[in-house]
Amino acid sequence: MVLELRHDGHGGMDMGSMGTSSGVPGYFYMQKMYWAAIGAVIAFAALINLLDIILLWQRQQSLNARPKLFPASLYATLAATTREIYSASLPTYHLGWLKLRSPLAGKVAVVLSYLITVVVMCFYMYETEDQWSWENIAYRCGCIAQAQLPLVFLLAGKQNIIGYLTGMSYERLNWLHRWVARILWLTATFHLMFWFRSWARYDYIKVKMSKDRLTQTGFASWCILTALVAFSFAPIRRFNYEVFIISHVVLFAGLLGAIYTHVTYGQTYIWFCVGIFFFDRVARLAVTAFANLSFLHRKSPGRHWLWANRATLTPLPGDVTRITIDKPVLRWTPGQHVFLSCHTVVPLQSHPFSIASLPSDDKLEFLVQARRGGTKRFHRFASRSLERPDSRRSLFYRRVANNDGGLSHQKLVGVEGPYGKIRPLRQFDSVIFLAGSTGATFTVPLMRDIIERWKAHVSGSSGSVTKTIRFVWVIKARDRLCWFQDQLEKAISDVVEIQRTQGHSQKQLDISIYVTCDEELDASNPDDRCEPPKHGIAEMNPSADSQNESKSQQLVDEKIELQSLTSKADISGHVSSGCCCKAEVNEDGGPKPCCCVRPTSSNDSMSSFDEKDGIVPATGTRSASTKLRLVSGRPKTRNIMRKVLEEAEGESAVVVCGPQGLQDDVRRGVVALSDERGVHKGTGAQGIYLHVEGFSY
Repeated sequence: MVLELRHDGHGGMDMGSMGTSSGVPGYFYMQKMYWAAIGAVIAFAALINLLDIILLWQRQQSLNARPKLFPASLYATLAATTREIYSASLPTYHLGWLKLRSPLAGKVAVVLSYLITVVVMCFYMYETEDQWSWENIAYRCGCIAQAQLPLVFLLAGKQNIIGYLTGMSYERLNWLHRWVARILWLTATFHLMFWFRSWARYDYIKVKMSKDRLTQTGFASWCILTALVAFSFAPIRRFNYEVFIISHVVLFAGLLGAIYTHVTYGQTYIWFCVGIFFFDRVARLAVTAFANLSFLHRKSPGRHWLWANRATLTPLPGDVTRITIDKPVLRWTPGQHVFLSCHTVVPLQSHPFSIASLPSDDKLEFLVQARRGGTKRFHRFASRSLERPDSRRSLFYRRVANNDGGLSHQKLVGVEGPYGKIRPLRQFDSVIFLAGSTGATFTVPLMRDIIERWKAHVSGSSGSVTKTIRFVWVIKARDRLCWFQDQLEKAISDVVEIQRTQGHSQKQLDISIYVTCDEELDASNPDDRCEPPKHGIAEMNPSADSQNESKSQQLVDEKIELQSLTSKADISGHVSSGCCCKAEVNEDGGPKPCCCVRPTSSNDSMSSFDEKDGIVPATGTRSASTKLRLVSGRPKTRNIMRKVLEEAEGESAVVVCGPQGLQDDVRRGVVALSDERGVHKGTGAQGIYLHVEGFSY
């Protein structure tokens, strides 16, 4: 009976005091200590963000990305060391079909630090083997679990307060949101188990579970929290993300309700969570309204008075849909994304897509890879116009590639955003972009933005610190080149014009395009593997009648189509439409050719566009040539990065977006090069900023 009184008497205890005469801290006091620790970490991250802003201003003023004063050098050394530790990871292991990827050392350190902090606060000054301390430990764990709830909500919102302070976007905090929730579950489990352990001494668990409302609501809270954590693991999220979101919101509402009925103290934490949730929803609603309603903006010709966004859907090779919104009211910066919805095609869903255009283009453009669910419906809708005789397909793709119009559909769409944040790349001396497949939707606008700033500098406006851009794009098949061929050609011609205007070569742009059948771009692929292409007209045309085509007709259509897509370029040599090469090749050193391609010398192992197409060698000392090259095989990313870093005069940036295999390869390469070159450790080698953008979060 004493135990029942203890458990029912939550509200009557002096939880804010320092506890007993032995000096054990009170429960409310430990909650305050928890938030003092969390606040200190957030404040430190905000200070780092402020220092980065000051560093950006200083570099723009001096037009130099190399630290000179001792404080700047010390900060650069600490930043380089931290980056090496944070991004370090073990290689990927393959056990049959299973891939085992180790987490980043930095994420492991953050999670372990948080776990240790929470465990210490739960058991500080208590002896876990002392049975008379079990109830006190249960109370303490319950209070610490309660204190963690607001942090879970703060890390979950898209309009993220912590993100604004620290300079991070919501998707870069989402992994921490999940791990804080898992440690919250562990703390709640401690709370439950120590009560059960105490009651088990008197065989009292069944009595409490059947008669005590406080125990029943507490156990219900733990069960809901367990379901939340279980349903949030990656396989379930990826199986059906929409179902996951709905269940997540419903279960969290149930959890807060159960906790509210369970506790009689500290209910402020519950209301704080409710306030954070509704703040995020109201802010998102305001952002969405501003991005879609025409009457909130100045009216412009061709725009409906109410709804601003009408999209054109166009199918492209590789099961990709180009979605274009002309004259949007939304304003964004390169590297951001929005949540796009089109309820007449994909009802009650919105999906995040990177913005593939610049504000100066006066259009929002997205390239959406059709996989399953909503993205597949987009492509199916756009491809309905292809349900016609096969002889007209090549003509359609040629018109798409040459921007001569084509068959398309328009629909009213809604956008929410923009979201996403990356450190301004104009503060780095050299910038290396590595993209895989549709990852170019993230890197191409960032590359074009730097060139736009170069052009503004020529005209007298403020420019950027960047002097060298190295752009590498890996695609599965050559027909994918039409996704960004016009933008890449224009970027080269713009740089040529900048060099001509300046009279000497201060700005350098080097572009290479690697063609490989490997969609995953995993570093563990055999180097000598060569097989016939799995792409072609059957993949590019999703219509049902394509399944009945003869093999001979497929080959003819594919040949005509590939010729039309590359009509602007003189394609010859190492790239062949009849071979896929997954081997790693070095574009500067005579790559090993595909087994189904004629041997080539080191001089003709790459294909380049002719000078008449506006892509010409740069005449400068920083780079021997600047051409748009087509190479068959996978890039040796570490060699590419090393060459640029060795010529850099200040801190460089590496930006990668693509499949997980490419991300892992680049991340390990940056860590190895930073350690190998002794960045900011007395060797004179300058820092490397790494930004990794994935296809999911």
